[in-house]
Amino acid sequence: MEKETHERILSGVRVLDITDMVAGPLCTRYLADCGCEVIAIERPSGKAARELPYTHNGLSVEYITNHCGKKSIAIDLKAKGARELVLELAKVCDVVVESFRPGVMTRLGLDYDSLKKVNPSIVMCSITGYGQKGPYAKEMAMDVMIQACRGIAYMMGESGERPRFVSFAVTDILGALNAFGAICASLYRRSVTGEGEYIDIALADCAVAVLGNQVETHIFSGGKEEFHYMAGSFSGAVAPAGAFKGRDGYVAMFLITDEEWKRLAECMGRPELAVEPRFKTVGGRVKHKEELTRILDTWLQEFEQVKDAVALLQDHGLLAKPILSLAQALDEEQQIKDRGMLVNIEHPTLGTMTCVNTPLCFSNSRAGLEEPPPVAVGEHSEHILREILSLDNGEIKKLRESGVVFGPDG
Repeated sequence: MEKETHERILSGVRVLDITDMVAGPLCTRYLADCGCEVIAIERPSGKAARELPYTHNGLSVEYITNHCGKKSIAIDLKAKGARELVLELAKVCDVVVESFRPGVMTRLGLDYDSLKKVNPSIVMCSITGYGQKGPYAKEMAMDVMIQACRGIAYMMGESGERPRFVSFAVTDILGALNAFGAICASLYRRSVTGEGEYIDIALADCAVAVLGNQVETHIFSGGKEEFHYMAGSFSGAVAPAGAFKGRDGYVAMFLITDEEWKRLAECMGRPELAVEPRFKTVGGRVKHKEELTRILDTWLQEFEQVKDAVALLQDHGLLAKPILSLAQALDEEQQIKDRGMLVNIEHPTLGTMTCVNTPLCFSNSRAGLEEPPPVAVGEHSEHILREILSLDNGEIKKLRESGVVFGPDG
């Protein structure tokens, strides 16, 4: 059976998406890729993510990336009657995902206790910077702030230099993936018990969790060991491990064991380095990594192209890859194409769009990007009200005239 004929793995699950920016929309994009029907509530002026750079045909690429496969309904959540409409939507949904600061959903009358009164089996997930409790809970948060306060920026810098930030929204992505996993786990539990669930995801918690090795090294050593910290271009734990300079670019190498170091020395035609006292052990190589880096940089100059050095290193069973720019990776990496990580989808007004696909691959089910993002704010308002909530013309007209619902007329 061809993959395209398989049922999508979360087909039949309906999700109400009350999120914005990165973490929440990415989480629900994963759910949409798995076949969930995702209804995204937008404010009348549209999600803030629509305003982020870079734009394609007037639409933010950030918005395109995280909103493919969703339906848009525009609701003024502060308008009289909006709460009742959202509760009606919650009645017919399996999952609600929101990303307001703690307390906002309660003020709107849309907190978990309110939702489970109308739908006892609802799964609700809140994604925030610092979670629903603790001294930081109600602080504003963005990825950079989480990187700053959870040690990530500190670890990214070179010793004695300014801290550096990961150049993409790493903690937002961690939050999205943890929320996606928690929602799937809760749906499974619900299939067994019939009970709903409330999920509290904090980006700051996700940052601590992903740094488990570094955090526990600090704890177990009583704060004396920081060999994972201040890595910059090189690992602080093992050597040689990092970015090494060739004639036409850089090579990434990562050697852990003394046996691998011995093979590298032989590969370089310098077997004596394997027994050199300074480099014989991993501790010695870390201590003398600056000198080791100079030796490797010099050796790499013997190759016209770094790809030749990488091929030789790989022939010796060593971990090595050329360091590519994003453009090079997309242009040259057949692996990306063979894995289907870029997919063309058709949009009725924007034409053919090449978008990033889901990395989730299943043998007996299907997942993937199949539908474009909504362009107009509230593009599906009429469809959702009429087809999902079964409202008649008069009810829809009243919601529009009272300023609850916005979007193109049906």
